[in-house]
Amino acid sequence: MAERSTLRDKAKRAERRVRIVTGLIGVALSVAAGFLALLRAGGALQSLAYDLPFLAHRADGTDGVAIVYVDELDGGSLDRRSQAALLDRLNAAGVKAVMYDLIFDRPSDDPETDRAFAAAMLRFRGVDENWEPLPGAARRHVFLACGRESIAQIGAAGERLIPPNDELLAAADDFGLVAMVCDDQYVVRELSVGTPDEPGLAWKTAATLGADLKEEERLSPRWINYTTTDGIATFRAADLLGSDEPLPVLRDKTVVVGAKPGIVGEALGLDLFSSPFHRFDRSGDNLHLLSGVFVQANSFANLAEGNWLTRSGRVFDNTLVVLAGVLAGLTFAWLRPGRSVLAGFVAAAVLVASALAAMHIAGFWFPWTVTAFAQIPVALVWGAASNFYIERFFRAKLTEEQRMLKDAFEKYLSPQMLDRLTEDGFHMKFGGEKVPCAMMFTDLESFTNMCEKVGDPERIVEALSDYFERTTGHIFDHEGVVIKFIGDAIFAAWGAPIPDAAAPIKAARAAWHLSQNDQLVVEGVNLKTRIGVHFGEVVAGNIGSRRRVDYTMIGDAVNLSARLEGLNKAFGTRILVSEEVRSHLGDEFITRKVGAFKVKGRKEPTVAHELLGPTADVAVPSWLASYHEALAALENDDFEGARRLFAETDAMRTDGGDGPSRFYLALLDRGAEIKGGVFEMTEK
Repeated sequence: MAERSTLRDKAKRAERRVRIVTGLIGVALSVAAGFLALLRAGGALQSLAYDLPFLAHRADGTDGVAIVYVDELDGGSLDRRSQAALLDRLNAAGVKAVMYDLIFDRPSDDPETDRAFAAAMLRFRGVDENWEPLPGAARRHVFLACGRESIAQIGAAGERLIPPNDELLAAADDFGLVAMVCDDQYVVRELSVGTPDEPGLAWKTAATLGADLKEEERLSPRWINYTTTDGIATFRAADLLGSDEPLPVLRDKTVVVGAKPGIVGEALGLDLFSSPFHRFDRSGDNLHLLSGVFVQANSFANLAEGNWLTRSGRVFDNTLVVLAGVLAGLTFAWLRPGRSVLAGFVAAAVLVASALAAMHIAGFWFPWTVTAFAQIPVALVWGAASNFYIERFFRAKLTEEQRMLKDAFEKYLSPQMLDRLTEDGFHMKFGGEKVPCAMMFTDLESFTNMCEKVGDPERIVEALSDYFERTTGHIFDHEGVVIKFIGDAIFAAWGAPIPDAAAPIKAARAAWHLSQNDQLVVEGVNLKTRIGVHFGEVVAGNIGSRRRVDYTMIGDAVNLSARLEGLNKAFGTRILVSEEVRSHLGDEFITRKVGAFKVKGRKEPTVAHELLGPTADVAVPSWLASYHEALAALENDDFEGARRLFAETDAMRTDGGDGPSRFYLALLDRGAEIKGGVFEMTEK
């Protein structure tokens, strides 16, 4: 018959197509969000990728630098009168170099102040006023700051340098720019190395002191690798001048002299700046922020140690955005919202860990926040919305199929199995499909005689209903399917409509429990169940006409299980299983081989085994060895030996004799044809 797709098949294919489309849309939205965040409008999000790792990251290599804060004013300017004494104090301490983050662009009101300061710089450098080396003096360096201001002339605008005054400049090694690049919140991130025409103060100092810096690479972008505010040794100028104690802690260090934070003014931008550490500080106290001297000290330390930070390039950023967009768009469109949120948190955590490792190990940062806080949320929201639509739309369409499946199978399956079937669905051809199954046939012994004795059909039906209720429960308890009731018989199966690799062992367990709880007593007649179990390939499905179909199974394996049930009557046994079933039982059950028979309708001999009981509950019978010896003699055509051993086995059983032994004794007595232990059964 022609193959028909179930409603669930069609719904799944349609759902898959919709998920693919929504996934592609999610990819497009996520990628677009990433590229928008890489533009200037996303600057705050990009800078967050630099700032956040500093919550855990700290720069190393700042032991060679110290800061001395000037915290006294001379009118509206920093007091220059104490600089000569401060420089002599640092000279005595063995400081290697001094960087002044102070712009001495105008002469002092007292000319003697500048002369004393210039003379102190010469002494610090190890020379006298005639530039002759001082006896025993070390060669040290002094660098002064140079500012920059904008100028506007007719038809043009530009900038000009604000160098130190001539007297101080002549005494120093050199000067360098101290201008810094900051955002609108005055957070300094980029390491300033000056302009194309004039190097920065930190660059000149580090280069003079022997850092591995190349002038041709000076303008390459660099980012400050900050240490914390307590990561650099700091001193107050007033404390140093007010004591004569030695300062071994400053020996061979480079000291950066600058204004105390906030002394010039408490407004941001007036030599008061912020760093990544302070971006997340909500204390509101600007005095906890930084003066330019701290930024210059960090910049110098980075250049001297070569451990500044670098930023990813355009190619890296674009690749990250595209890959992240594809993964996030497809993943969140496919996962359910709960799992999507979990996956989103995991992905963000991986990005955070990657960013921290990149900065700490490789001195490298990249705009991971674009992915974590723009692409993933966009893909997550889109995925949740599309999943909500898909769940509502497609699950509603499947409701009708689930109702139809329940109506069709509620008489065959246990409630648990029925839930599995309706939730998972199954594929089936109209007319059936080949599947491996374990099948059980049962029959009540002496049922016909009981019916004749009772005579009342209503009482018989009532008794059968109670019997079927109990036996069906055992089948359902072991995940079996009741295919149909045939008079007083039951046809049950394992392995369809839901595949089950453990079908044979479950069928055997159900058969044993059923045989122990199956008594049907009517009018004093105790009826017991005979059971046959076989495992093999059958055609299972909704089989019938176009107007009416039943779920059933057809095939030689079905017939054989029915034949095994019928053999119980001849052997006086309760449960017979085929060799195919016995091979799956392992050590769980005690069995005995009843024999090999040619049953009607089959050319090949059928090997039957009797199920004696679970190994854990039933001891091995003492007569079993004798029976096996008798069967072996029969298979070797030793009929006299077989006769003797079968008789011994029958006598050993004090519970009414042994049915299979009596069956073979009867065959031997009438001279039936038995070859190699195989006997042909002429009746079903």
